[in-house]
Amino acid sequence: MKKIPILYGLTFLLSFCSIVYELILAQTLSAFLANTVLRYSVTIGLYLFSLGMGSLLAEGKFFEKPGLHLIFIEIFLTLLGGFSVVFMFLLDGSRASFFIFSLLGHLFVVVIGVLSGFEVPLLIVFIGQQRDNKESLILGFNYLGAFCGTILFSFILYPYIGLVSAGFLVGLLNAVAGILLFFICPQSLSRKIFYLQCFLCFILILCLWHSNFLNEQLLRMYLR
Repeated sequence: MKKIPILYGLTFLLSFCSIVYELILAQTLSAFLANTVLRYSVTIGLYLFSLGMGSLLAEGKFFEKPGLHLIFIEIFLTLLGGFSVVFMFLLDGSRASFFIFSLLGHLFVVVIGVLSGFEVPLLIVFIGQQRDNKESLILGFNYLGAFCGTILFSFILYPYIGLVSAGFLVGLLNAVAGILLFFICPQSLSRKIFYLQCFLCFILILCLWHSNFLNEQLLRMYLR
């Protein structure tokens, strides 16, 4: 029973990270490809479509071990979301064509959206294993996390922290969420997975610590 409030908090945190990833990508794409309204509109549309696709795919064997599949999803989201801005700068520095850059950038949006779409169904099943399932509470915390993510990104993360640092910070939060899953259901996860999550946390802390230097180097690459 004590695990339930943590799981609802985890639902909030995962939704928060997911929407911020997409906002970071939308702003990054608008910086490289111009037309901010178009980039945000397409990103939000693709994200919602991908969430639906992920929810549809999250069935069958995924429900047999929801905790295990959740942790792998968080590992992928940590890597893709946390380093998405860095990847965009490197892709631009490689002199990729407009088409290739746009295709790969929006592919990031779709993949993160699909993986995020898995989260709510798996959380519903996982929390349902702990007590009587309350889907309304899970959805409520999910929507609340998305709302807080949009507000925090607009007023704090983007204007005061910047896209590169924001990506590292949210990736770190995602990695911490994965570690929390290990403590909630240690029987479902191996220690190797736990150590991998701890290693990701360590790497993201280092990146966050040196984010100003990394940001300067990426900007130099962009301005060449």
